[in-house]
Amino acid sequence: MRVVSFTVPAWFPSYDAAVLPQAQLTEQESAVFLCLATGASNAELAAELQLSVSTVKFHVGNIRTKLGGISRLQACLLAALARQGAQDQRLSGGGGAGGRR
Repeated sequence: MRVVSFTVPAWFPSYDAAVLPQAQLTEQESAVFLCLATGASNAELAAELQLSVSTVKFHVGNIRTKLGGISRLQACLLAALARQGAQDQRLSGGGGAGGRR
């Protein structure tokens, strides 16, 4: 499993970082999670990732559960924050786990 880590801002609703400091996502869940940032539908995500729609639905459900039962919109927002954090680390020359999630 891969650890997807990012800073959740204090304003983010219904998120308790003390309970879920890091999410343990599989490789496919990580790919789906980061693609959620685009706001694409399940069908669009499936086409982009070359998965079936039912597989994408399954992964989105797992992601939401692993992130504390948050809504799809909240998952999209967290994915956007995670993608931005990864981009910021690459631009600043930071290595390690932040380079690829």
